[in-house]
Amino acid sequence: MFLAFAVLMIHPQLAPKLSLSAERAALIQPSNSETAASISSTESSLPGAPATVAAPEQPAAELSSAALPDAPVPAPSVSAPAPLAYLKKSKPMTVSVGELREENRQNQILWRGLALMSHGAATFDAWSTRRAITRTGAQEMNPMLRPFAGNASLYAAIQVAPLLMDYAGKKMMYSRHGFLRRTWWIPQSASFVSSIFCGAHNVAFH
Repeated sequence: MFLAFAVLMIHPQLAPKLSLSAERAALIQPSNSETAASISSTESSLPGAPATVAAPEQPAAELSSAALPDAPVPAPSVSAPAPLAYLKKSKPMTVSVGELREENRQNQILWRGLALMSHGAATFDAWSTRRAITRTGAQEMNPMLRPFAGNASLYAAIQVAPLLMDYAGKKMMYSRHGFLRRTWWIPQSASFVSSIFCGAHNVAFH
């Protein structure tokens, strides 16, 4: 009797527990399904997920032409001018002994010619000076030649300047400086020009 009464008292408590456990299972199941759906959608939206996209079909001819490169086209032949065509021929840097002797011989001939011309011009200057002094009473303006202007010694004294120019030209001819070697004829030429100018002035003096 007592046992039957205890069973009746416990039975109403078991029913609510069972119903509560059923309700909890119903609530948990939708949440689990929503979680699975969100996980699957997240996986599909990830960038690293492989996407199966059907590639468009291409003809076989296009595939073969795209796979093979174009054949190389030969470049047109260009006739380049010879590099030596733009170079000017110049004299060789080395000078032979024969060329040096020939150049020296020509310089010696020219030096002798200038020496004769300068001394001849100095003689003409002395003659014209003596003529102007004796005929018109002119006076020698050069203080170095004035003591010799009254007699014939003027012809010898006036040759000193050309002799000095000859010596200067000879030294310049064999100088180590290229500029002096090329301009050795200037002293003798200056002596010749100055003597001719003075002689012409004396002749024209009245």
